[in-house]
Amino acid sequence: MIRENIKMALRSIAGNKLRTALTMLGIIIGVSSVSLVIAIGNGVKSSVTDQVSELGTNLLQVNPGQAVSTDEGSDSSGGGPATNFASAFGASTLNEKDVQTIRNTNGVYAAAPVSLVSGVASYNGKPASGAILFATDDQFDDAVKVDLQSGRFIAVGATNETVVGGTTAEKLFGSENPLGKEINIRDKKFVVVGVTKKPDKDALSFGPSLDSAIYLPLSAGKEFNNGSVNINEIDVKTTSPENVGSVKAEIKKQIKGNHGGEEDFTVLDAKEQLKIFDSILSILTTFVAAIASISLLVGGIGIMNIMLVSVTERTREIGLRKALGASSGMVLSQFLIEAVVLSLMGGLLGLGFAYVFGILVKQLANIQPSFTLEAVGIAFVISVVVGIIFGIAPALKAARMRPIDALRYE
Repeated sequence: MIRENIKMALRSIAGNKLRTALTMLGIIIGVSSVSLVIAIGNGVKSSVTDQVSELGTNLLQVNPGQAVSTDEGSDSSGGGPATNFASAFGASTLNEKDVQTIRNTNGVYAAAPVSLVSGVASYNGKPASGAILFATDDQFDDAVKVDLQSGRFIAVGATNETVVGGTTAEKLFGSENPLGKEINIRDKKFVVVGVTKKPDKDALSFGPSLDSAIYLPLSAGKEFNNGSVNINEIDVKTTSPENVGSVKAEIKKQIKGNHGGEEDFTVLDAKEQLKIFDSILSILTTFVAAIASISLLVGGIGIMNIMLVSVTERTREIGLRKALGASSGMVLSQFLIEAVVLSLMGGLLGLGFAYVFGILVKQLANIQPSFTLEAVGIAFVISVVVGIIFGIAPALKAARMRPIDALRYE
């Protein structure tokens, strides 16, 4: 019976190709939009995970501002660790003593402070627009490996050396060799001793591009800040991935002691940073997908309207079937299956369009969408549910017709 109803649905759909195409348009747009948004979200998550893995799983990051974690029972709202970012906008609670304490902790391979510096770098009066100035020290290269195109990183005890990003080097020096050249920052001269590699143009990156960074000695950052340093983060590398947990706990204990027992800082490992990012991205993906799904509502209404027209056009057919012994349930299933088939065909076409658009996104935005079986399953279920919900009213109208009234219909 179901097989016969499917055949009848396909014949009806094939008999009105233009009307069918227009009816499915809303479903096609809705399914393709939702599928593509989910695929892009999955692709971005995968890319970030790969980048973190490349940096290493034995990395820790210490930031000003307290975080709460559901693992410790301090946050009942769920969602894992959440940093109080607002507390980091003022003067940092981290200091040079904390850096030295971390370096003296067992299991720490390297620890480097990072401080943002205000100012504009220039070469022969030409400014480096968009460049970000970081003050750090020689251990930054050990804690967070810096890929150098040429030269070396800032030496121990250096006061006037700098390493510039590849993009910044092009802006300042053009085709000239940057090594040995002097740049001016707030009336102080710095000698370029290294240039970082430009990232792969197809690579996906997040946040400010370090390719536009200029690294300065920490002493210069202190000088620019009237003798004190505002440490925005401390990057830590442990001796192995296995001791990350114990080192993290010891760092929290030691710095808490430095701060008089107050935990006004956050120590995050790579997994926790990924949790925070995944949480934010999941919220954004869900929000955008919800907006895109509005077109599914429009498509569903379109299916309902067309099915109501179809029921009216086929009133005599319905009357004849009932007169020959078809039950109301058989008629109902006939039109309901037709609505589901119509919606499902639109969903399958929507998936095809989503895949094509995914290729365009990869070419234009350097984002590789990830179409998973889960996303395909969601699209399939959505199509069936839309067909059932918006096909039930026309199907009920057909099923409730009286044979004698239907046969008299002109």
